[in-house]
Amino acid sequence: MNAYLAELRERFATLEKREQTALLLLGGFMLLLVFYFSVWSPVYEFLEDSRVDHDRHLKLLTYLQSTEAEARAASGGSKKSASDGNLLTSVSRTAQTVGVSPSRMQPEGSGAVSVWFEAVPFTQLMVWLERLESQQGIVVRQISIDKRDEPGQVSARLVLRD
Repeated sequence: MNAYLAELRERFATLEKREQTALLLLGGFMLLLVFYFSVWSPVYEFLEDSRVDHDRHLKLLTYLQSTEAEARAASGGSKKSASDGNLLTSVSRTAQTVGVSPSRMQPEGSGAVSVWFEAVPFTQLMVWLERLESQQGIVVRQISIDKRDEPGQVSARLVLRD
């Protein structure tokens, strides 16, 4: 490597003063190009992309904050609370509309009820739970599901809360 550098210096020394100056300027220009394309341009593009992302997220945040009250009112107003009526009545009425019948129901303190199923189709049970949550605002507080011998049939114990 040193021999190669010594040869280059020797060849550079044999050049005329104008050629040496031109070669130095060309080398400096090449260094600037390498620096620009390998360091400066990627850093600038990253910063510009970050600014665009920041502006986009800031607009989204502003929009979400401006519609927060409306969204909360809409979500609260669409669900009928089970506390308006009797929780047991709401649970049994919704079960009948789906075609499942609990084997036993028992109140669990204020605002909760335990429901047992001996043999119920799993898909109908899930449809019933979805309707309870979306239409009545009743949520599952605790659930235990056991597989039965018949395909698609399960036994379940649920604690529901309004």
